[in-house]
Amino acid sequence: MNTTTPNWTDKTILIVEDVDSSRRYFEAALKLTKANLIYARNGQEAIDALERKQGIDLILLDIYLPLVSGIEVLKHIRKTDPKIPIIVQTAYTGYHNEKEALQAGANVFLSKPVSLTSLYLEIEQFFSR
Repeated sequence: MNTTTPNWTDKTILIVEDVDSSRRYFEAALKLTKANLIYARNGQEAIDALERKQGIDLILLDIYLPLVSGIEVLKHIRKTDPKIPIIVQTAYTGYHNEKEALQAGANVFLSKPVSLTSLYLEIEQFFSR
């Protein structure tokens, strides 16, 4: 399938991922869009990045993170910013994980491996609003 690469030059995406291979995948996929990318390797770094950096347009968040779980990061974010789009992604799929993430405030739940087409489509739905 041919995937058209969107142009998100004016967007900032926070990628919260502790697994190097997954982080590299998301980085390679999203660099093509020309978005400004910020990285966090654990839940605490994600919270710190959000407190430091204004203008984050979307968060791509793994559930299973060291120090502070993705679910706890979600809850923290929703207390301070109920509107920022958050796409949760994990290799540990299952009804319980998806339900917990959506109840904690995720907008979208994706199972790894995430296809490039799905990633772009899910993000574009927020950026085109």
